[in-house]
Amino acid sequence: MNSEDIIGFLNGALPRKAREIDERNIADEELIKELASRGAFNALSLGPRAVYSIVKEASKWSPAVAHIIMSSSAAAFRLKQEGHVYSICITEPGGGTDIKANLKTVAEERGNEALITGEKVFASNAAYADRFLVLANGPSGPTLYLVERDPSVEVEVQDLYTFRGAGVSKVVFKGSRGVRVGTPGKGVREALETVNYERLGYGMIGLGIKEGALEEAAPKALRKVIFGKELGEFQGIRWTLADLEIKSRALDALISEAIAKAEGGLPDPYDAAMAKLLGAEVAQRATWVAVQIMGGSGFNKGSRLEWLARDARMLDIGAGAREALLDFVGDMAVKKYRGASTS
Repeated sequence: MNSEDIIGFLNGALPRKAREIDERNIADEELIKELASRGAFNALSLGPRAVYSIVKEASKWSPAVAHIIMSSSAAAFRLKQEGHVYSICITEPGGGTDIKANLKTVAEERGNEALITGEKVFASNAAYADRFLVLANGPSGPTLYLVERDPSVEVEVQDLYTFRGAGVSKVVFKGSRGVRVGTPGKGVREALETVNYERLGYGMIGLGIKEGALEEAAPKALRKVIFGKELGEFQGIRWTLADLEIKSRALDALISEAIAKAEGGLPDPYDAAMAKLLGAEVAQRATWVAVQIMGGSGFNKGSRLEWLARDARMLDIGAGAREALLDFVGDMAVKKYRGASTS
């Protein structure tokens, strides 16, 4: 088992399967089984660097498949358990960003077990998961629980226009048996610590979307002759591509540094927030530029550019809204510079 083998498999399979995954809003069972057999869900054995490399490569064709691997790995890193496909179940129908205020799911603890009752939405990977990491109100307040898939867990895939095939679902727990895996009353903090792994992954998805979009558009468009010059010779195009390359290199360095800092521990939330914010910016700008240089053909329905552009939009909302993360990073910056010496 190694990341090169998994990446090689994805590079062979996803160009053939990505459109169908997007159109059907589901990844076929054989693909998930093949990923599992090659160790794509063995996050602890692979390590964060390898996992995020796989996520980036998968995102060039299918951010949805990248999200399946990334989100399951985030839970595996948190739980220190691998070999399963995990779903992270935090958000409830009442709202997402204000997690604690909207938490209605209840865990009735009975010794070492708990009965989980409630409803989650935008649950990552739920269509494929055999384990669910669930935030619920326990006797001491918000707490994390692990639930195995059984008939008491009802999953309904959500029909979103972005990340189609990622298995994002509504999940209803009807007295589902679980075990406590978090510190009583500390579930919101521990859920966000888990989400920080996802935020770094979203940064890598952004890099993958950028690469995929430009790989699709640039060879077809930059040699196109307009007013006697190839499109790639125009200064405006070159400066635009330069800006994307600079930001992509900075983002890659940021994520590499964050992984190194988190060795054996949890990701720095500051790093994770900035990686997600910059990943969204890079992905959205790259898909906009790719469509622009393609001209009218960039609007073809069912094209690689179409689903990459749709998926890029998710990066500003999933795993924490852009505005909430900007506020967090800004607050950290104010604290940093408020106390700076003026001498």
